[in-house]
Amino acid sequence: MPETPKAKVGLLGLMFRLYDSNPELKSAMAQFGLELAGTLSPFADVDFPGVCNTREQVDQAIARFEADGKDLVIVVLLTYAPSHIALPALLRTRLPILIYNTQQLHAITQDTPPGETTKNHGMHGVQDLTNVLLRLGRSFHLVTGHYKDKRTIAEVRLWCDAVRTVRFMRHMRIGLVGYPMEGMGDFALDETALLGQAGVAVERIPMQVIAERAQSAPLAEISRQMADDREYFRLQADITPEQHEASSRLEWAMRDILRERGLHGFASHFVAVSEDGRLDTLPFLAASKLLAEGYGFGGEGDVTSAAAVAMMRGLTGAANFTEMFTMDPAGNSVLMMHMGEANWKMARADEPIWMLQSNMRLVDLRFPPLVLAFSLQPGDITLVSLTTVANGKLKFIATEGQVADMPYIRAMSRPHYKFAPEGDLSDFLTRYSLAGGSHHLALAYGRWASALERIAALLGVEYTRV
Repeated sequence: MPETPKAKVGLLGLMFRLYDSNPELKSAMAQFGLELAGTLSPFADVDFPGVCNTREQVDQAIARFEADGKDLVIVVLLTYAPSHIALPALLRTRLPILIYNTQQLHAITQDTPPGETTKNHGMHGVQDLTNVLLRLGRSFHLVTGHYKDKRTIAEVRLWCDAVRTVRFMRHMRIGLVGYPMEGMGDFALDETALLGQAGVAVERIPMQVIAERAQSAPLAEISRQMADDREYFRLQADITPEQHEASSRLEWAMRDILRERGLHGFASHFVAVSEDGRLDTLPFLAASKLLAEGYGFGGEGDVTSAAAVAMMRGLTGAANFTEMFTMDPAGNSVLMMHMGEANWKMARADEPIWMLQSNMRLVDLRFPPLVLAFSLQPGDITLVSLTTVANGKLKFIATEGQVADMPYIRAMSRPHYKFAPEGDLSDFLTRYSLAGGSHHLALAYGRWASALERIAALLGVEYTRV
């Protein structure tokens, strides 16, 4: 899995100015701040400007965080500090706020000296600060626990993962080839709402541009791509060189356009491609290979799913496009597949990946589209639907479960796998539909529902875990 970036965090360490009479205490708290920053360093680039105990120092620290483009302000009461020294700056800033209610002392015993409680009484400063922020309607988030406790650190990490993902989404751009499939209402889109609520912009990619780029693709590059395909995949015997070249040229064109325009993914609709007639085939091979390279994708022109896949790639390092296809009550699972677009790097490691002619005969094309066919590697996964609910509000519906250990079924002739939810299949599917989940989803390995809940909270959109 590619390495994910770190969150950019400003650590605001607060202390009571009254304690300046004890210079050793301030020095000790400064060291504690540095130690805290060290515990966060595996997942956050932390800027700790030193102990702040006046309103002016807090103002300067927040201004510094804003100027440096931080993703998050983590507020720590190193000792008690009155809320009013931080309140004005925290009300003004647009940066998300996480209050980290922690301390150095892990146990109070008969041998605990009085000076230790002076170093470890930030807790009631947290209560002071949260009270006034709630009173004034300023949103914030809160994690409580000892700074060396693994569960506490994991909670802070969830927020750091969430804020860096939101930063990524605020600059996300998705290309649309053609138009969304008519009549599929669950991914019908208000592009203004998508941009305003999630920060995701949609950009049209004209067929003419794609066709011209495919036609002018360098022959050496196309030959290299085709050679790589023959190395990594098992090609069906009846695939002709002309068919392979057509899909490879389209792959090269889409990759080149995405890079040139700074796009993070694309959505395309097979009917729109066929109606236009300028493309020789469908971008199924392109979608599978670009998904493996970290781009988002949505079938049938589904921009919301392309954005969800790109988001999950930004959060986790690798993601996939998928669809609930057929119930498997006997196996308490769902057969998941689409037309032929899936991240081939998620394929089972113990089986070959096939390159086949698509058996889809729904549209007229110069060359049949090529697809990569395989079953997914078993393991824990998270599925997420990004959809629209009442009043034009965006919503995340997330669920965790497993890719079942199911070998490739040759008759399927496309990427597929079984998803086993946690609990009863019928109950899961009922709750998923009642939550408003769409039939297209993003997939990532691992358990990410808690991070998605925090991403939704930061964006201010609805969230349901099924």
